[in-house]
Amino acid sequence: MQKENNAPFMYPSEAQTYGVIDRMAAADAIDEAVAELRINGYTVLDSKLPVDFLDRLKSKLDHVYEVQVREAGGEEILRAMNDADIARCLLAYDQDFLSVATAAPLMDFAKRALGPEFVLLMQNGIINRPERENYQAKWHRDLNYQHWTSSKTLAVNALLCIDPFTNDNGATFVLPATQHVEAYPPASFVSKFEKQVTVPAGSYLILDAMLYHRAGINTTNTVRRAVNHVIGLPFMAQQIDLPSALANRDYAPPEDPLTRKYLGYRWSPARDVNDWRNRRKG
Repeated sequence: MQKENNAPFMYPSEAQTYGVIDRMAAADAIDEAVAELRINGYTVLDSKLPVDFLDRLKSKLDHVYEVQVREAGGEEILRAMNDADIARCLLAYDQDFLSVATAAPLMDFAKRALGPEFVLLMQNGIINRPERENYQAKWHRDLNYQHWTSSKTLAVNALLCIDPFTNDNGATFVLPATQHVEAYPPASFVSKFEKQVTVPAGSYLILDAMLYHRAGINTTNTVRRAVNHVIGLPFMAQQIDLPSALANRDYAPPEDPLTRKYLGYRWSPARDVNDWRNRRKG
C-alpha cells in the first residue's frame, strides 16, 4: 500500500546508526549506568539495601561521628580543619558500613566500570545539617587538585543516599562531562550547565572521581545523611590504611578473598621480599 504524499515521515522507535563498529554494552541496567558514567560522568544505582537497614544507618552514622568528635578533642577542632560533619572510615567502627561498601550492585558496577582489580580508597559519612556552613558546597573533584584527564575511568565515588536527596535538602550539583576536560570551566559555563541530581533514599549517586561537583545547601529543618566511597584502581593510595584500621576492632576482618583484596589487604606494600613472594603464591 503506497504511503500518502502528505503523511509525515516517522523515525523508527529505536535509534538507527551507520558506520558504527564499536558499541557500549547494554545487557542490563548496570551496563546502562556504566555508559551514563562514561559519557556524562554520573549515574544513579539502586543499592537493593533494605529500608530498615537504611534507617538503622542513620543513628549509627550519628553515633560514629560523636565518637570521632570525642577522639578529636571536640568539634571545634574539626571545624578548624574543615572536617566537621564528616565521619571517616566508618567500616572500622561498625560492620554495617562494610555491608554498605560491599553491596552486590556496587561491586558489580565497580567491576564493569573499572575492570577486575579495584580497591576501596576511602569511606566517609557525610552529615548535611540545616543552616550550617558546608565545606563540600565548593566545586571540587574527588581526586583533588588534579588537572588532567584519562581515556578510561580511574576512580569513582559512590554516595549512598541514606536520606532522599532533594532540591531543598542539598542534593549534589554536577557539571556533566567535565571529567573529560583538564581545567575548571568558566563561571558562565558553570551557571549555564550545572545540574542538581535528586536521588531516592537507598540509591548510590555514582560520579567519575574527576567530575566537578558540589553539595547543595540544606534549606530544610532536617538532616541529610550519606555515605561516600571512593573506589579506584590499585595503584592509588588509600586515604586510611583499612587493614590497619580494621585490626583490633570489635568484629573480625573479612575472610572472603575478593573482599580482602577490595579493602586493600592485597595491595598494601609488602613488608619484605618473603612477604611479597608469599602473596604471589596465593
